[in-house]
Order: sequence, then structure tokens, then C-alpha cells
Amino acid sequence: MQRLLYASANGRVRVHRSLEPVARSGWEIGAADRLIPMPAGTTLMHLPGRFALGRTAAGSTVRVEEEGALAVAAVLPPGYLRTWLPAYEDDGRPPVLPLFGYAAVAAIDGEPHVAAMRTDRWSVWDPQAEDRQHVDREIRAGQRALPDSRLLRHLETCATDYRCLTAQNVFLRQGEGAIPVSPACNAACLGCISEQWGDVASPQTRLGFAPTAADIAELAAWHLSAGNANFVSFGQGCEGEPLTRGAALVDATRRIRSAWPDATIHINTNGSRPAVLRRLVDAGLNSVRISIFSLDDKHFRAYYRPVGYGLEQVAQCAELVAAARGQVTINLLTFPGISDAPSELEALVGFVREQGVHQVQLRSLNVDPHWLLGQIPNPTRGIGMRAFVRELTARCPGLALGNFTRPWPVREGGRWLKPALAGHALS
Repeated sequence: MQRLLYASANGRVRVHRSLEPVARSGWEIGAADRLIPMPAGTTLMHLPGRFALGRTAAGSTVRVEEEGALAVAAVLPPGYLRTWLPAYEDDGRPPVLPLFGYAAVAAIDGEPHVAAMRTDRWSVWDPQAEDRQHVDREIRAGQRALPDSRLLRHLETCATDYRCLTAQNVFLRQGEGAIPVSPACNAACLGCISEQWGDVASPQTRLGFAPTAADIAELAAWHLSAGNANFVSFGQGCEGEPLTRGAALVDATRRIRSAWPDATIHINTNGSRPAVLRRLVDAGLNSVRISIFSLDDKHFRAYYRPVGYGLEQVAQCAELVAAARGQVTINLLTFPGISDAPSELEALVGFVREQGVHQVQLRSLNVDPHWLLGQIPNPTRGIGMRAFVRELTARCPGLALGNFTRPWPVREGGRWLKPALAGHALS
């Protein structure tokens, strides 16, 4: 039996005695399909200034009558994709919500469930893992090893205050290690987590200095020396656009590749500067992840507010890395009711096929849902996020769907190696 979850005036999450849950896709309200038990690591949040909505037995959508009752949403752990947004009605003056990926919730037989699907499994990214409980100890070890590293000092805040898993990896010396490189950006993304304007608060503090090539190479060497499975990653949520640091980044990449010929050198980028990316590939970079909210030009420009680039440059960046036999990943910033529109699906399928994309990472966009819908022109009706994922999988055989970047072997015997990126079971 499904029932609405809501927050009472005292902040406690309650199960409504009679109302059924509703959810939202874009502006449309409906019943969420395929709710799953709330995963470990999920955070339930009440939404201030937003009245909880439910559905009566007669099918009418109504507010919860209890005074002070607020809507509740879930923020999911890594490896899960939101499929429906929370449904609510605002009080006419709601504060803009912090930048989280709000998902619809409900109670089934009294137990909390979420509108989500599992997209990836990799134990090293489990925020509840035992080793992540000892990050403070490993930070002290890092301070002893690299006492003068400004980058390591910056990452301490990311690892502790923001609980950034990629920053924690640097101190744990495992997997993908974050190396932020740029305080500047050439876009003003609506969902940027390190720099915002107006009513939206930034949940993180942006990198406040421009690391030198020596700074970058030093931290990379320390991380890569800890294990063959480790790799380095430029372009983090706490910085601007790494391709704006072309000269320093090319120099650093050349130094890293010279010392670590088999390492994966990866960049997360908005795909704005193909000429710089080509120089990075020539210097030894072999993996790219390009963030994409939409391949519709109007939606793209409304979200990114780009300066000096557009979708043409984004496509060129993907194409040139694929041509060099590097790994090409899309970081798809999903939003139910926009991402799953038929036109968006068609454009994405075409991009994957034409630009040689190996993996699409399915990310729940962190943003206030109603605020975003007010910024994007003419959002259209979606087919549902689960249907979107099924269609993408069916139409792009061999495409890996997931949530995490994998290492990309460089060469063996003069030949490029393409690792098995088998599609992960989605549920």
C-alpha cells in the first residue's frame, strides 16, 4: 500500500493515513512508477515553503490539510538516478532550494521508497565504506607527505566539509583522484555548485588560486605512486573550466605522462575549447568527460549561458578524443520532463553514434526543480526516465551507462587498448 510521506510542523517525517503519493515530471503531476526501497546513504529533506501534495482515493490532487505540513524529497547516494521529481505547491514566497538532486519519495507498507533506479555499482565509491570513515587520519598523512601543496590544502576542505568522494580519494590514495586546476570559467551554469548569483547559494567554495604545472604534476605523482589502478582527474565541482588553463595544463599533462606512461589522465570539461583539448591529447591526456544538460541549442544556452562556444565545439571535443582512441564519456545532467523528451533522446542517440561516445554517466541535476523550470524555455513532455534509459540502451548497443569514470588503458605494444566497458545492470 502506497502512502504519501510528508514532514510535520516539527520536522518529523510522517506517513499520511489516507493520501497516496504523487510526483512530478517537468510541470506534470502523476504517479511515480517503480519505486525502490530507500538506498543506504539517502538523505530525506523537508522543502521549506512548499506544501505536500497527495492524491485522494477519488483521484484528486490535494494539499495535506495538517497545518505546517511540508513536502519531503530524497537526495540519493552515488550510483542512483532520480526518475521523478517531488510534487508540491509553493506558498508564493518559497526560498530557492539549495543545489541538491531532489527525488520523489513515498511510503510502501510503511517503509520509505524513492523514485530512482540503480545505474552503477562500484564499492570504491560507497560513501559508507569503512575507509571513508578515516579520511581525517589520511589527511594528516598527506600533510606530512606534501606540506607545501596548496592543492592538497584546498582538497582538505572538499574532503571534509563537502564530503567530496573524489577529493577523499586523493587522501585515501585510491581510484580517481581530484586535481582542480582553474578558478576561472567561460560559462555561468544554472546548477554550478561553486559560483552562483542572485538568490541561489553556492554549496561549495571555488578554488581561489591558479595552480602551476609543477603544483599539478606534484599532486598527480603522489596519487599515482600509490597504485596502478589510480588515475588523475582535472575539472572538479569546486573549480571553473579546466580548459581555460591551457598552457599550465598542457605542461602538467606532459610531465605526468613522461613519468607515468601507463596512467589514465582524465579531464571533466564543458567541451568549450577543442584546440586546447587537442594540445592536451597530444601531451598525453587519454580520457574526457563532457557535461551536457541538453543538446537542444536553446536549452543548452539557457542552462550554460556560455561565453564564446556552443554545441559545435562540444561535438568537436568528443570527436577529437575518440579519433585519438581515448575514452569519451558524457556526463548527462538529467532532469525528468526535460532530459527524457523525445527530441532530447533523438539528439543524444545521434551524438553518441556520431562522436564515438563510450559511456553516458546518468547524473541527477542538483537544482531547485521549479526554479529551473522557470529558466528553461518551453520544456516539453517526457517519456519517463526509465523509458528514456531503456530506449538509449536499445538504440546504442555497446554504450555503457553508469555513474563513475573508469580507467582507460593507454597502449600495449604500440597499440591502443580499449577496455571492456560492459553496460551495468540497471534496476
